[in-house]
Amino acid sequence: MRHPSLMSDQTLFRDPAIFETTHLPEVFNYRDAQMNDLAFALRPAVQGFSPLNTVLRGPPGTGKTTAVRRIFAEVREVTQRVVPVLVSCQTERAPNTIYSQIFFAVFGHMPPRSGVANERILEKVALRLIERKAALVVCLDDAHYLIPDGTLNRVLSAILRMYEAWPGTHTGVFLTISDLATDFSRTLNPATLSVLHAANVYFMPYGAAEIREILLDRIRMGLYPGVVPPAALEYLVERTYACGDLRMGLDLVRRAATTAEREARTEVTVGDLAAAFEVSRHLEVATVVRTLSSSERAVLDAVLAAWVEGDGPATAGAVYKRLGERERISYSTFHERLGKLEFLRLLDLKVRHEKGRTREIFVREGVEEVLQVPAGSSGASLKCAAGVCDDEKCRYEGGGG
Repeated sequence: MRHPSLMSDQTLFRDPAIFETTHLPEVFNYRDAQMNDLAFALRPAVQGFSPLNTVLRGPPGTGKTTAVRRIFAEVREVTQRVVPVLVSCQTERAPNTIYSQIFFAVFGHMPPRSGVANERILEKVALRLIERKAALVVCLDDAHYLIPDGTLNRVLSAILRMYEAWPGTHTGVFLTISDLATDFSRTLNPATLSVLHAANVYFMPYGAAEIREILLDRIRMGLYPGVVPPAALEYLVERTYACGDLRMGLDLVRRAATTAEREARTEVTVGDLAAAFEVSRHLEVATVVRTLSSSERAVLDAVLAAWVEGDGPATAGAVYKRLGERERISYSTFHERLGKLEFLRLLDLKVRHEKGRTREIFVREGVEEVLQVPAGSSGASLKCAAGVCDDEKCRYEGGGG
């Protein structure tokens, strides 16, 4: 059956924002147990005491951040005695910027950009909390990004020990962790562990039936009827379930519907979704790459260049030499950056004992596809996935989520 083409002023989207990863759904299904655990952790704060420190553990795209955003929204509606703060550690990775976000939540404006020590910012926050008789709960979202350089240890200690410097202060933390191998007993010092004492709340991957219902709800709200036919829906659910990341499914729908709309069609096809998958399957890698500092990205670019040009794995010595042609960098700093990239699972480092000690560098799957923009139409899509799209007409700039 043929459908009439879309006119130039028509669209397939009721509301494109429904497919954004930042969208807070009205109905949050299949996470009742986790929401109850978070409510229990916040109950002491509502009663005027410190909240229970909690770690939300689960693979990417399992609802951790959405759960925090939802419980924080509920808290804001019912009480002024709790100040909830959600900080993205993908973007805020320095103590000062994290404390500034806390300051903003308490005062409604940012602290001065310079000339104010971190301790002074925390002092102002503590005194205001005591004045309001309010408890502070800070969620460090994707807290594992703060581990490599010790930032997590410093920030947790500062927040959880505020009561020592300013008696009467009540504070607590939520930490979301997507890296299931993270072990705080090995990454935090004993003094910080002694005040953390966190309970774990686990977010297991959604089942296929759950994924179907969640995606159907978003499709009903975000697209007009009939845009995603049954065959396309089956493919969408299959791909999303296979990768275990609900964000993948949302990204596939968004990209596929955009393609159909651009080609003046009223239905998404399996082919649209398959083409979108070639971009979205590296969504997590693209998201991580987008968080890198310019110096970390320079090391990764040098590794990739050596990897592509060489017959085998790149060596640390060859990469360091290549990097040194563009910037002055000490060998110890270079190895620190390599270690950070390995921690973020962009690279694998292996030591080879042959005529001395040689460190080999292996590029993980998806990194080359995200960084090396190939010729042809997929190049713009990969730029969009990596969050560096420069096309002013691209509706979903930075669509990597």
